Amino acid sequence: MIEIKSLSQFNKAKANTLLIIDFYATWCGPCKVISPRFDQFAKQHAGSTAIIFAKCDVDKAKDVAAECGISAMPTFQFFKAGKKVDEVKGADVPQLTTKIGYYTAAALKEAPAQASAAKPAAAAAAAPNSLGSLIDINASKLLNTSNLSSVRNIASPPPAGYAVASVGGPQFLIHLVFTEAITPTHLKLSIVKDGLSNAPSRIQIGTNVVVHTTKSPEGVETNDLEMESISKAENTQAFNVFSDEYVDGTAELKLKASKFTGIKSMTIRVDANLSGEDKVICKVGRMELVGGKA
Repeated sequence: MIEIKSLSQFNKAKANTLLIIDFYATWCGPCKVISPRFDQFAKQHAGSTAIIFAKCDVDKAKDVAAECGISAMPTFQFFKAGKKVDEVKGADVPQLTTKIGYYTAAALKEAPAQASAAKPAAAAAAAPNSLGSLIDINASKLLNTSNLSSVRNIASPPPAGYAVASVGGPQFLIHLVFTEAITPTHLKLSIVKDGLSNAPSRIQIGTNVVVHTTKSPEGVETNDLEMESISKAENTQAFNVFSDEYVDGTAELKLKASKFTGIKSMTIRVDANLSGEDKVICKVGRMELVGGKA
């Protein structure tokens, strides 16, 4: 049994073969009456990877409740491979028992077939990997970051401390250049120890921003990278990241394939952190880009 606390967690869970979710409230009497029965069903399928039972406190995850159109408690909803297929409203034990029996039996039949069909595809396509080794450390650049921040710490896990931190406030910019075209699927951000308030909360990511670099006769290198450079991106995607999305200290930002296919560079601008304060710096313990070669 899992507790759904955020939309990102809900979207990930409902992509399974079968998700059965109990929307409840702590003050709801009927919810308390039927909860032990729902727990029994969950225990019967605790070893299944295809069937997920979950609970969602509508007062703590209002965005999830709104997304699912919850208007009464308890409400039980059934999702198959991301799509809602059924619903039970109220503490109706007979109806809930019948529908759980029907959908779990169907899911157990479908799971082996799906697993067999997925094996050839999995063998044909490479699994998403960390793309740190494809970052061109010399061509990549940081803006408004501390002296201890380093592209090298983004390309591979920092030995200690953090990968990157801002100075003077939360905003900073990272421009990553790759040695070959890539198709990233996720950007993972991990917090520093006890540093949730410093974690990024508002992020913009752009693709293929052109940065011009010049050298003076004395060998001094300059470039035209600035905070507004992201406006020159071919495609952009913005994220608002909430505290409950840092599950076990890491948030996963899902990148749209329509915008991040076959890219040669990525520009990441962090505009705010979870403290909400203009003078509090941002810190990222680890930043990992996941995906594959184009």
